[in-house]
Amino acid sequence: MTDKTVDADVIIIGSGVMGGLIATQLAKAGKSVIILEAGPRVKRAEIVERFRNSPVKVSLTNMKLQGAGSPYPDLPHVPSTYGSYLQQTGPVKYPTKYLRVVGGTTWHFGSALWRMIPNDFKLQSLYGRGRDWPFGYEELEPWYGRAEHELGVSGVDGQDESGQGKRPWPPRSTPFPMKGLTPSYLFTRLAELLQKGDFHPVYEPNGRATRPYGDRPVCAGNNNCNPVCPIGAKYDGTVHIDQAERLGVKLLDNSVVYKIEANEAGEISGVWYKKPDGSEHHLTARYFVLAAYGIESPKLLLMSTSEKYPNGIANSSDQVGRNLMGHTGISMNVMMKEDVWPGQGPTELLVYLNNRDGEFRKDFPSYKTKVRNTVPTSDFASALIAKGILGSKLDEELRRQSARSLNFAVDLETLPLPENRIVPSKTKTDGIGLPVPEIYYSVTDYWQAGKEAALKDFDKIATLLNAEVLKIDTSYQDRQHIMGTTIMGDDATNSVVNSDCQTHDHPNLFIAGTSVMPSTSCMNPTLTGAALSLRLADHMLKVMKV
Repeated sequence: MTDKTVDADVIIIGSGVMGGLIATQLAKAGKSVIILEAGPRVKRAEIVERFRNSPVKVSLTNMKLQGAGSPYPDLPHVPSTYGSYLQQTGPVKYPTKYLRVVGGTTWHFGSALWRMIPNDFKLQSLYGRGRDWPFGYEELEPWYGRAEHELGVSGVDGQDESGQGKRPWPPRSTPFPMKGLTPSYLFTRLAELLQKGDFHPVYEPNGRATRPYGDRPVCAGNNNCNPVCPIGAKYDGTVHIDQAERLGVKLLDNSVVYKIEANEAGEISGVWYKKPDGSEHHLTARYFVLAAYGIESPKLLLMSTSEKYPNGIANSSDQVGRNLMGHTGISMNVMMKEDVWPGQGPTELLVYLNNRDGEFRKDFPSYKTKVRNTVPTSDFASALIAKGILGSKLDEELRRQSARSLNFAVDLETLPLPENRIVPSKTKTDGIGLPVPEIYYSVTDYWQAGKEAALKDFDKIATLLNAEVLKIDTSYQDRQHIMGTTIMGDDATNSVVNSDCQTHDHPNLFIAGTSVMPSTSCMNPTLTGAALSLRLADHMLKVMKV
């Protein structure tokens, strides 16, 4: 830009893990940074107290209080995604749950921090499905290591994360920053029983501290990682927001960006935002980073229309908002014939990855099978009381069911389909007059073939455990893993950003996070988004030196 009288070197839209990571790296290099966050600051003690007092805790399929009972704010200028904010128009619901607060969605995430494996980057060339990345695993590998140290990941060194139990995989140049969590009795007993059927246990890399790490204490085993870690042992985005502010970054909360403007040369020149009272404000910078996650980021780009950009910012390819992906899954509830005591320790740790990679991906998607380490006591109690079971018999049954009831969930990989998209609604607005997101989502026969393969695994698992199957739910469960909508690629005609996460249309606009991912694998995407964000920050610093 030619005008040097700007408000900051860089404006970052969004204060989640991606925005916080980038802000910290830029501030360390002496750059002036402003972060704009749509939502408010929240206090851990207040969230924990609201959670404790909520009439709705957790149910067999309701891992993040989907609906009534969320302890996070529901405000007119940032309506809660646990309500009716997201408008569904497709044949399959995509009821994802993300948080618009300082620190972002990692406040309530399960803390799974996986790397993708090399073949995940070459899905089209190897298996004829989806898209390839513009680079391979080897390019992102060192950034994975840096991200693991920034986020404080605990994991098992030398583990085969392909699920085959044969070799350390994927390749790593650095060990985990912390040793893995100690498996509970539930996990060790299930590993013992399922190993007989060649289900090889894999323990999830995660963001829970197993030693003091920065300001984070050691994980105490509280079983409510969703919706909040009560002691802050689990990583969340406020870790890097706090670091960034100590380094001089300015954060403006309750500031909803509603328009990105570009000049005649195609450079982004400023942003407009609203406060809860509806007042409008303007800021300028030399560079801009959009880190508002996979629903709000494309919505903002598509809202930012002008005479020169009638289809919105960064949208010459017509791919903004398209290629919405996630992990659409199924689940199984079983009753064991022995006490295995779920609920000890974190909400998730043991997974099975027998179908993470292989030639089968030509015919059906990869998937992860996880054990949900939760005890939905309130569900049990409600069902028993409805049957008239009370008193000592109620106590006896609650003890039995709490010790023996298990839930297995499958997360299936999905493909980047251009028809799966998010657009600003033309009929509904929020409390400050901005359009809410409208989502169209569907799955294909490819996903259905994966579901059938997973159902066979469910049958085998139940047999190996000698367990009674109580319920199998195939109703397209959403796993809260938003990917796509500002997809990455070398071809500016069919992608939004290049391999450096720089928009094809605007040289000073970058997009951070999982929305740029060309493929999903079957693994939680947060660590991949963090690695991409650190790589993006490094690239920005090189560009800013020119």
